[in-house]
Amino acid sequence: MIERCLDHIAKMVDGEISDPKYSHIKINGVSIDSRTIKKDSLYIPIVGEKFDGRIFIEECQNAGAPAFLIDKNYKIPKSINIPYIKVEDTQKALRDLARAYRQELDIKIIAITGSNGKTTSKNIIHSVLSEKYKVEKTHGNLNNEIGVPLTILDFNEDTDIGVVEMGTDDFGEISVLTNIALPDMAMITNIGDAHLLKLKSREGIAKAKLEILEGLKDDGKFLYNGDDEILKKVLPSYDIKQETISFGIGENVDFKVVPKEHTNTSTNFSYKDEIYSVPLLGSHQVYNGALAVLIGKIFDLSFDEINKGLSKSSNNANRNELVERNGFDILDDAYKSNPQSLKQGLELAGFLDGYSNKIVVLGDMLELGDDELNLHYKSGLDIDPKKINYCLFFGPLSKQMYKASLENFPKERSFYFDKKDDLIDKLKLLITKYSLVFVKGSRGVHMEEVIEAIYDFRV
Repeated sequence: MIERCLDHIAKMVDGEISDPKYSHIKINGVSIDSRTIKKDSLYIPIVGEKFDGRIFIEECQNAGAPAFLIDKNYKIPKSINIPYIKVEDTQKALRDLARAYRQELDIKIIAITGSNGKTTSKNIIHSVLSEKYKVEKTHGNLNNEIGVPLTILDFNEDTDIGVVEMGTDDFGEISVLTNIALPDMAMITNIGDAHLLKLKSREGIAKAKLEILEGLKDDGKFLYNGDDEILKKVLPSYDIKQETISFGIGENVDFKVVPKEHTNTSTNFSYKDEIYSVPLLGSHQVYNGALAVLIGKIFDLSFDEINKGLSKSSNNANRNELVERNGFDILDDAYKSNPQSLKQGLELAGFLDGYSNKIVVLGDMLELGDDELNLHYKSGLDIDPKKINYCLFFGPLSKQMYKASLENFPKERSFYFDKKDDLIDKLKLLITKYSLVFVKGSRGVHMEEVIEAIYDFRV
């Protein structure tokens, strides 16, 4: 993590130290959260619509913070006796500090965005490259204008490669992030229907994601899903000066892999005469795995090193995780949902073997814009009654999925609920021995509560 004296920090953020006699004080890391402040960490209070980090300065002082940043017009309380650096705006200063620190690091940065798969791809890439290099990555889902700077500031100076995830729900956001990270390699996993509320169309989503090119170094590489129809449509209008490499399973991609037979524990594919295996579930993992293999080869890893790294890959919690319980299993994909990832999840639930009873529990998909009702209805039509036994839906938007499901399911196999407790009660009645329960919904619907409610259920 960043280790610098206050006078150096002040130059990096174009700020002014409260008293020059404190210039020599060294900070070790930064924090924006008073609850997790560590001794010697620089505290950067962020002011938002619903919170004001400045009211916790004294608390951070008591926890061992040696200094803090503050906007220059703020009146410092008399109880504060540690030095500070005055800046125009603390959130901008956080970004400036991260960008300046990145420029001082001798490190290769890989930036990754996309509608689906960016977190999983980030984790697999990290796992593969760690077989040969010291690699650090975005923790969890810290992929916005606060999370990306914190990620970079957490990189150690002896790091070889940093893998940085970038998310967006509006135009201009990834532009800011990529110009902080200044990546050596940028990639887009795919373009889906997520965040249509502000971006309006899939072409708009692609435009927002392609902002990642703005910070890409001139001698960098741009990797993208060559099977994605939207990317194929919009990329010809871009004059990309960096080397571009497409990946996928189609005929016209630069790095082509061939899907092999999947199992209940792994996804398998080949590149030329090499066979690779990822211990993650779903046909879409072929793309995530292929991207990691491609990057491994770019960084000169051997076949054995790449496969060993793939074997250590794992998903974050609530992302396509098969959880064994007491007589039944849960396919936990409750972290987020959009039409593309839901379709992939339904395909996976239908594919998995060894279950006599398959139940899907689906919540609303949020931020889909003006066409949200139609998109939910179409998703309901994707549920195959030959592969799924029961459907349970929760939330006002999911009612459209329920209505669509009734075109293929009898009413005794498909149910809608406006109360989660009622859904859970019905679900417990439907779970039998050798059942698979697939749970998915947008983060704001909190479908993980369903999983928590049945986690210790016995059949």
